[in-house]
Amino acid sequence: MSRALLLGLLATFALATSAAAGGSRAPQPGTAPVPSLEPAKTEALWKTLTSRPQPQSAQAQAADCRPLRAVFYAASDWLRLATKLAESGSPCADYSISVPPIVADKTQFRPNQASRIRALGPNFHALAEVHFATWTRWVASTGSTWFTAGVTARQRMGEAGYDVTRGDGWAVNELTTAVRRGDGNARTNIREFLRGLYEGDGSRPTKGAALIIGFGQRTSDLTAYQSTMQSWLADSEFWTDVATYVSDWSQEVYGDIRAHAVPGEATSIRREYLNDYLQHPLVLAGAGPTDIDAARSFLQTTYSPLANAAWPRETAWGWTMVPADQMAAYISAQVDALRSFSVATGQTQDHWGFAWAPRNTTGVSDADFATQTGQLLDRLAAAVRDSAGGIDPETSATGACGPGETLCAFDLAEARHNEAWRNFRTWAQSTITIGPPPTTLVAGVPSPLLPLSLQAAGARPVAITLRSTSTGGAFSTATTGPWSATLTLTASPGAVLSFAYRDTRAGRATISATAPGTTQATRDVTVVAGPTVRVSVTPATREIRARGEATFKAAATDTFGNPASAVTWSVSPPTAGKLVGARPDSVVFQAGRVLGNAVVTATAKGGTVAGSASVVVRPGTLRIGSIAFRPTARGVEATVKAIDGASRPISQATLRLVIQRDGRRVTRTRVVTGAAGKARVLARTGAGCYTVFVTHATAQGFIWTGKSPRNRFCRP
Repeated sequence: MSRALLLGLLATFALATSAAAGGSRAPQPGTAPVPSLEPAKTEALWKTLTSRPQPQSAQAQAADCRPLRAVFYAASDWLRLATKLAESGSPCADYSISVPPIVADKTQFRPNQASRIRALGPNFHALAEVHFATWTRWVASTGSTWFTAGVTARQRMGEAGYDVTRGDGWAVNELTTAVRRGDGNARTNIREFLRGLYEGDGSRPTKGAALIIGFGQRTSDLTAYQSTMQSWLADSEFWTDVATYVSDWSQEVYGDIRAHAVPGEATSIRREYLNDYLQHPLVLAGAGPTDIDAARSFLQTTYSPLANAAWPRETAWGWTMVPADQMAAYISAQVDALRSFSVATGQTQDHWGFAWAPRNTTGVSDADFATQTGQLLDRLAAAVRDSAGGIDPETSATGACGPGETLCAFDLAEARHNEAWRNFRTWAQSTITIGPPPTTLVAGVPSPLLPLSLQAAGARPVAITLRSTSTGGAFSTATTGPWSATLTLTASPGAVLSFAYRDTRAGRATISATAPGTTQATRDVTVVAGPTVRVSVTPATREIRARGEATFKAAATDTFGNPASAVTWSVSPPTAGKLVGARPDSVVFQAGRVLGNAVVTATAKGGTVAGSASVVVRPGTLRIGSIAFRPTARGVEATVKAIDGASRPISQATLRLVIQRDGRRVTRTRVVTGAAGKARVLARTGAGCYTVFVTHATAQGFIWTGKSPRNRFCRP
C-alpha cells in the first residue's frame, strides 16, 4: 500500500471517529450516518483483514460452496458491516456494500470510503448510493436532462474514489411507487437516469443496482398491488431497456417479524411464508404469460431481494422491535429462506442481500447498542457463510439456522402469517388499468386524454365499459366530445387506449372501468367549481329596527350551479351599521341608529360578480325602564334609565322630567342619558312621598312610547 493511500485512509478513519462522538455513541434519529458505530474496533479489524488478503479465486477453488452475489444497503455503519462480513466471509460470495452520500448534498458522494471496502479483498466492492429523490430535485433546479444527471453522478463517483474497473458500482435508492404505477413520465425518466449512470462518459459502461420501494408484509389486501405489479411487468419496453443498465434489481422486502414468528410453527413452514414475501416479484413473473417474457428474463438473472436487518425499527423498515437475540434469529431465518429458495428453484448463483440500518430507538446506552448491533452483524456474516454449503435434501434447511435449526427459533405471541402473499404464485385474472387523472378537474372542462390498458394472460380483445359515480360525469374518445354517461371501448391485452372525462358536478367522483372476467379498475377524481357567474343574497330585502340584527346568506355558483368561490361582504353606507360574524357564505348585519336605506353586498373572488340585499332601518322603541330613588343629605336622588325593545340601554337620550312631592311639583328639569342609558336628578326637598314623571323623551333612531313606569318613594 502506498504511503499516500495509507495517510488518506487514516485521515478518513479519524473523521469517522469524530463523527461517532468519541467512538462509542450510536447515531440518534436525525444524525448523520457514520462509517462505524465502533470506530476503534473496526479500524483494528480492518487492519488485520487487509494485512494479508487472500485472492478470492484461490479461496473459491479450494471451497465447495454455492456462489452468492450479495448486495447490501447500508444507511449507516457501512465500514463495520463490510469488515464483519469479511471476517466471517464465504469464499464463494461476492459482497457489494452501498455507501450513503454526503448528507449536506446528496448529489455528492462520500470520499475515501470505496478504497477501504475494496481493500478487504477482490470479492468486496463499494456501491455509491445514488439518492433518487435528491437527483430529482437536481434535475428540476438545473433544467438538465435525466441522462445528464446520470452522467454527472458517474463523474462525481470517480472524483470520490469509486473505481468501476475494480468492481465498484452504483445503487439508485430508490425507485418510487410512481415508477411502479407508471405515472406520467416516471418510467421514461428513470430509464434515462439509469442509462446515464450506465454509460457515464462512455469510456467504461457499468451496470449497477436499483433499489425498488417496498410494500408492507402485513398488508391484508394485496389485490391492487398485484394488479400494479402485473401491469408493470407487462411494460416490455421498460424491462428491455433496464436489462441493459441494471445488474441487481433489489426489491425492498423489509419483513415484519409479526408476520414470521408464529408460535408453534415449524421452521419449514415459516420458510415458505418468508419466501412468499421475499421472492414475490420473481414468483409472480414466473407465473405470468408470454407477454411478460422481457420482465421475466430480466428478473431471473438480476432479482436480488433486499431482506431486513434494520434494527430496532417500528416503521418504514418493517417491524423489528424485539430483543437483539430474536432479531439475530430473524436474520438467520431470512438467510435460510433465501438460500433455500435459490437451491429449490435451480438457480446457478444465489442473488440477494440485506438492508443494514441500525438506529438506537429504544434508549439503551450507546455502548450496549454498539455491542448488540455488532452481534447482529456477526450473526448475519456467519449465516451467509454457514449457509453456503448447500441444502439438506430432507428438510430443505441450510446451515444458516445452525444444528437443529435452533438459531432461527423464537416465537411472538401476536405473530400471524399473511396468506395474501401466496396469491403471487398465480397470475391474476385480466386486469384493467386507468392512467392517473389530473389531481383536480374544473367543472365542465374536459380532462386530457387518459390511458386505459388491459393486462391479460390471453390475447382476445375485451369490451371495457367506463362509468362514473357522478351524475354529471361523461366520457368521450376525444377532448371535444361527443359526451356520454358511459363509454365502451374494445381493448386488446397490452394495448393502450385513451379517453377523456368531463364532469359538471363539483365534488369527488370515482371513474370505473369494468369488463366480464376482469378486475375492475377505479380512479378517484376531484372536480372543483368553475368561475363564478352568479351571486345571490337572501333574503333580498329586510326591514329591521335601529340596533337590530339580520342574517344574510350568499350563494356563489358557476355555470352548472355548483357552489363556487367564497364571497367577501360589505355594507353601504358604512354609517348604516356594521357586519359581524362574516363567513364565506353568511354574515350578520347590525343596524346602527341612523335610519334609512342600506345595501349589504356579497362579492365573489376576483370582484367581477356580486349580489346584494336591501335593508331598511326603521326607528326602534324607546322605553323608560325602572326609576330608582336614593335619599341623600341634600335631598332625594332619582335615577331614570332609557332602554330599547330588547332592554338594552340607550345613550344620548334627552329626557324631560317632573318630580312631585306629595302631589306638588318640586323639580322640573332636562337630562341626557349616559353610556349606560341612565340619567340622575336631585330634588332638594325634605320629607314626603316623591314621584317622577317623564314628560318627553327623544333619541336618534328611536321613538318614545310616551309612558312612564309607576314609581313612588317616601322619605320620613
